[in-house]
Amino acid sequence: MYRQMNYEDNIFILNVKIRAISDMLLLDADPDIFLEKTLEDLDFIGAKLTLLQEYLVPNEHLISKNQQLHNLDETYERFLDLLNGMLDGAVCFNADRYPFIHEPINELIEHCVNVQKQLKELTATTGEKIIDARLVSTDELTALLDGI
Repeated sequence: MYRQMNYEDNIFILNVKIRAISDMLLLDADPDIFLEKTLEDLDFIGAKLTLLQEYLVPNEHLISKNQQLHNLDETYERFLDLLNGMLDGAVCFNADRYPFIHEPINELIEHCVNVQKQLKELTATTGEKIIDARLVSTDELTALLDGI
């Protein structure tokens, strides 16, 4: 029997954590205070995304499974953006300044890319299309632009 889990809320919370770390890395954070904790947080996020995937994929009884797979995939994408930013030197804690983070960040990236492939394959086999709520339909666009 599957454990009762609120996937949407858990995915949202992980997204908030990713955004918080991304925002912090844009500042000039002191590495003595924040670097170790940031690396721990990245490991935590990676582990919990994996845990959500492990619960979600085999759960055939979840009505919104494809939507949650899509949400999880988008969260992995945000996480990859953060990790890649740390590799390419765009943030205060980057691999150029702190070479020892290069290997763990690369391992997280590799894992995330592999999971994303699995998620995309899984959603492709279902054939169900997920409508992105951020898109505006033709009718909505017409109504918005009416009178301009």
